[in-house]
Amino acid sequence: LAPPARALAAPRSAAAQTRWLHQPPARNKHNNINMPTNTEWAIALVLPLNLTLAAWYLLSTSSEDNNHNVTPSYYFKLWCFYFFLDATYGYLLHTILLVPARWIARRLPGAVVPSSSDNEEENKLLVQQEESSNDISLDWPSMDAIAKLPQDWVVSRLDTFDKERKVSGDDNEGRQVSKSTKKQKKKVKAKNSKSVNNSQQYNNTLSDEKSTNATTKHKTSTHQPYYLNHVRGSTRIRQASQRIGAAVGSILASYMICHLSAASMTLQDIGWTFPSTRNDYNMLVMQDLAWGFLIGSSIVTIIFIMEVCLGWIKIVGFFQTVVPNESFAINFLWDVLFHVGVSINEEVMLRGWMFMLGCCGILVMALDWFEESSTAATFSIVASIILQSSLFSFLHLHSPGSTHVSLLNLFLGGIAASINVMVAGGSLWLGIGWHFGWNIFMGHVLGRSTSGIPMSCACIDVVPRPKISGKKCFETYHGGTFGPEQGVLAPLAYIIGILLVVFVYGFDGMRVWRDGLISSCSL
Repeated sequence: LAPPARALAAPRSAAAQTRWLHQPPARNKHNNINMPTNTEWAIALVLPLNLTLAAWYLLSTSSEDNNHNVTPSYYFKLWCFYFFLDATYGYLLHTILLVPARWIARRLPGAVVPSSSDNEEENKLLVQQEESSNDISLDWPSMDAIAKLPQDWVVSRLDTFDKERKVSGDDNEGRQVSKSTKKQKKKVKAKNSKSVNNSQQYNNTLSDEKSTNATTKHKTSTHQPYYLNHVRGSTRIRQASQRIGAAVGSILASYMICHLSAASMTLQDIGWTFPSTRNDYNMLVMQDLAWGFLIGSSIVTIIFIMEVCLGWIKIVGFFQTVVPNESFAINFLWDVLFHVGVSINEEVMLRGWMFMLGCCGILVMALDWFEESSTAATFSIVASIILQSSLFSFLHLHSPGSTHVSLLNLFLGGIAASINVMVAGGSLWLGIGWHFGWNIFMGHVLGRSTSGIPMSCACIDVVPRPKISGKKCFETYHGGTFGPEQGVLAPLAYIIGILLVVFVYGFDGMRVWRDGLISSCSL
């Protein structure tokens, strides 16, 4: 959990700051002030129960037409109920996991806790900062990292102030502080001209930046000079609990829909099957996961090496946490749990229900439009790929730093993910392995931003080349705050990944899955 933003305007003394950082959480009736309220608990419990009862009533009716085929409207009904159950089950499980997550977060090394258990204002500020994508109270890059950068890479946050003010749209405030901002910039330039080395230059500008932030009350999280988002490890555990809750909610919703459906659906129909007592099946699952992880992490490593060689990013350290007194191993554990949840949740929802169930529903309609069942199958597959890739891209619309370029690249990523399912014979495990390997390597092994997701540690610490007034902007190349998925190398990475998957698996699994799709939906 991050300290309240107002701490920047009125810094504490060293002794007070030490008490703030290390004071043990008080244990009395006020200790639950920022736990879920009774209303939140009621919503989390009532919504899943009511939707489950509605699904039991509506999905138990006949799903077949006169020819004993499942109707397209029933497939649509299945997807709608899955979507609502997935959301409500995920919210319930996140609410349950939030209690131990916050309890643990207050007791982690480097965690920030309220100065007193009855300080409601501080508690509320801590909860608000749990939702933040970037903690502006953390100084990053560090002085050691700045000292390793070339001279023309050192930049003050004030260089991006004007751009940030335009984004915020606060013209009145901008007019009031424009004069003071210009004076601050002149001071920064004067100090920069007298600096001896890079670390001294950054140190001179840091105090002016903080005073400007205090007087203007303007957050610099929109356009950080070095782009990357950072939070404390005690914040990441809360985010990990949300994603794990969403993943378990996706599995539970899938099971409930298949169990309540009158269409005799199974988890295997959406490519989601658990390891069984059969050793041969377990080996196939592990093989898909391993190949997916290897391919996903390899293509990320390839574009990372290319970015370093092209001078778009600089390596400034290894195995460091953003907050020095936090534990690297503990922070990395939250990142692993976070991306395990992301991989399962998105693959089950998008590639399982949206793509595979969409293929079935659209094929049932397309059989009336085309004479050849193979043509109808091709049409249904292409249409489902477009639908799920569009949804996958849309889900990242409000991610930090997102632009039309990132949305287009993620659409291509959705196509690659659909190919993973088909090549693996209708199994999600290859895609889950790819998704996890891609995310964990990009964001927390190689230190690059993954769809703007904040970091608390990285195995390799890097600094993207910043935007400096009057000089060439490299944000288009390395992806800026959103990360490489918004960069120019992302399409190349997806193409290399698809080629590697096809090289390893061939097209046999795709043909078997396609034939099974036609036979299950044809007369």
